[in-house]
Amino acid sequence: MRALAEFIMAGRVQAAVVVLLGSWLPLISPAAVALITLRRGAGDGALILLWALLPPLSGFFVGNVGPLMPYVSLGGLLTVYGAALVLRQSLSWGHCLTAVVALSCLTVLSAAWLMPDMAQQMLALFREILASLMAGQEELALSNVFVTGWLGSMTAVAGVLALLLARWWQALLYNPGGFQAEFHQLRLDPAQALVSLAATMYCLVQGGDYLTWLGVFAVPLWLAGVALVHFSVRVRQLGWPVLVVFYPLVVMLNPLSLTLLLLLAFSDTWMNFRARLKPKGSE
Repeated sequence: MRALAEFIMAGRVQAAVVVLLGSWLPLISPAAVALITLRRGAGDGALILLWALLPPLSGFFVGNVGPLMPYVSLGGLLTVYGAALVLRQSLSWGHCLTAVVALSCLTVLSAAWLMPDMAQQMLALFREILASLMAGQEELALSNVFVTGWLGSMTAVAGVLALLLARWWQALLYNPGGFQAEFHQLRLDPAQALVSLAATMYCLVQGGDYLTWLGVFAVPLWLAGVALVHFSVRVRQLGWPVLVVFYPLVVMLNPLSLTLLLLLAFSDTWMNFRARLKPKGSE
């Protein structure tokens, strides 16, 4: 991965090649755009972004997927670019994650508004898939809320992963160890935590199709919770095997595990657990 990051930063031509070819691989293209933006600023980032936009733009004219998915792909790249600018200027992951949430919502809601027919086609596709998976069971009633929430969650989660990869690349090349230190201190301010929790609770109370929006609104708190777990493991010198066990447990115990992470991060906003944790052997 270091070699790829070095190749991206070697010049504009190399970066353009990566974002064009990387469009066929998950995260590579948006992460490359974010890396250039984080390191060199808005101008160079925008130039590489233009190259990265070519594959999804071609989707409007080539293929049979319709314009909705290319539009969402465009929105995903713009989301990563905008959030990378916020992270570069503010040096705050809380602000960056807030930008990801806002831009992801803007992307999918504008797509549903501009292309209602395409949204309906995707909704029909989801119904067919679920009908085949739930043969003989009562058919679920899905709405546009389901489609927009699902696309928004994909945009937000993929955007956050691309930004994490880009920031890790940047630290790998220019600030060894800096990514770990920065990630371990990820903590939302009260306003960010309250908005994230309120939006998450609203989706939970509404239930049904609104649950697909959890992947958008809960992302800041989930990531802050993961960061606190990583910090605790390092301070207490528990070792990497704990994290190897942690991630499968998060998946297997979902939604309980994600709920606990959310509550942990929300509490940390006011209680600052990091200040209370002492290194192993210092008690």
